Amino acid sequence: MDDARSPETPLLDAWRHARVPEKRPMQIPGHKMRYLHGAGAWAWDLVGDTVRDDISLQGGVDDNALSHDYVGKAERLWAAAVGADHSRFLVGGSSQGNITAVGTVADQSVPIAIDRTSHRSTQAALVISGAIPVWIRPRLHPEFHLPIGMAASSIAEVGEEVNGFFATSPSYVGTLSDVRALAEAAHARGQALIIDQAWGAHLDFMPQGGAVRQGADVSVTSIHKALTGYSQTAVVSMREGRGFVRPEVLNRWVDMTSTTSPSGTLLATIDAARAAMERDGQARIDMLSEVVVESRRRLAQVPGLIVLDESNAGCALDPLKVTILLPGTGADGVLIGQDLFDLGCGPEVADRDTFVFTVTVSDEPEWVAEFTGMLIDRIEARRSEPRAMAPVAVWRVEPEVVLTPREAFFSDRRRIPLDDAVGEVSAEQFCPYPPGVPLIAPGERVTREAVEQIRAAAKVGRVAYNSDPSLETIEVIDAI
Repeated sequence: MDDARSPETPLLDAWRHARVPEKRPMQIPGHKMRYLHGAGAWAWDLVGDTVRDDISLQGGVDDNALSHDYVGKAERLWAAAVGADHSRFLVGGSSQGNITAVGTVADQSVPIAIDRTSHRSTQAALVISGAIPVWIRPRLHPEFHLPIGMAASSIAEVGEEVNGFFATSPSYVGTLSDVRALAEAAHARGQALIIDQAWGAHLDFMPQGGAVRQGADVSVTSIHKALTGYSQTAVVSMREGRGFVRPEVLNRWVDMTSTTSPSGTLLATIDAARAAMERDGQARIDMLSEVVVESRRRLAQVPGLIVLDESNAGCALDPLKVTILLPGTGADGVLIGQDLFDLGCGPEVADRDTFVFTVTVSDEPEWVAEFTGMLIDRIEARRSEPRAMAPVAVWRVEPEVVLTPREAFFSDRRRIPLDDAVGEVSAEQFCPYPPGVPLIAPGERVTREAVEQIRAAAKVGRVAYNSDPSLETIEVIDAI
């Protein structure tokens, strides 16, 4: 590769320089980078592979005072690449990013409007910030019952004063909101727009740009989901010039939610991912977008199978995600997903009716074609009588908010049987995975429908973040 095309990588270069056998630190980390010294290191047989390549930021990649500012330089390069004024690298995933973003915009006891398809980390953000959620219901496809983005009109329709708007785009199933229209509507009201772009890091490197270029004031994106970053890596970015958010406030929230011992290795992979996308990303995305179009075309030929594309979705789609709907084939997506997990190639989402797989810049065209064939074979092997589509419960939640999430989180609570909780106010959340969106959140009224939905979700996947894994009991507010 011509050196003239190689982007600057200050953090990656520093990480590589730190990874030398001569390093023998007399400070943390406890493994002392002994993996550099081979099988003679203590407990190598148990420890060696697990810490391979781990280099701390402080005292490893940089000195104890971080005087070389390698991370800052890399963050500024990321901001320039995605059209932001300010970016911060995160090792707590987009969950940390969402907490940071909401905290930057929200005020305690003041409403903030949030798309109800948002990830459960927004609940954590509400607990920490003390903000009052005003939930905006997603637009749902009239036939497929999937979220198809927040409409700009939803912002205008929020009747009360709020201090910002939060939307998720892309959604878990790959549908996209019109971020430009959302930004215009939010700014017309004098408020900031946050976009959770966790699933769409690649969008930042496409010609139309990602959420920040399209007008969002803050965006959060996972580098590990669609690009090549280590697990847990994410970035929060912002535009300062519009006057709705300030970098010193965002920095305060990042610092409050960050570990004081970040992995230099994790952070260096963000720098590397940005450089790879600047150098070769557009060609890679163009090629893989064509591969996804071909995969969708092949799947659409399967009798009874519905393939989500821009002709039937009612909105734009992530060009690297494939979503199919199985009821017309009679096949059970949970069983298909398990078949593929057993073969070592599990999908992103596999519930009874919906199946989603994610293509990333690391996939090869030949493999996507092969996987598509495997998926078609499994659909045919599991084919049965066609059935009606059952709407996914989390996309249809209309919560009754009785207390703010913060009030509920810190309230006195008691434990009762889940089936006896109808009418009570929940002190905890029940969050099916996939898609990581709460059915019940702290401070919301428990309904009979919600209890039934929890039971149904447990039959096809994991219901997380509740205190009783058996789902037999629930913690409710002791007194209101």
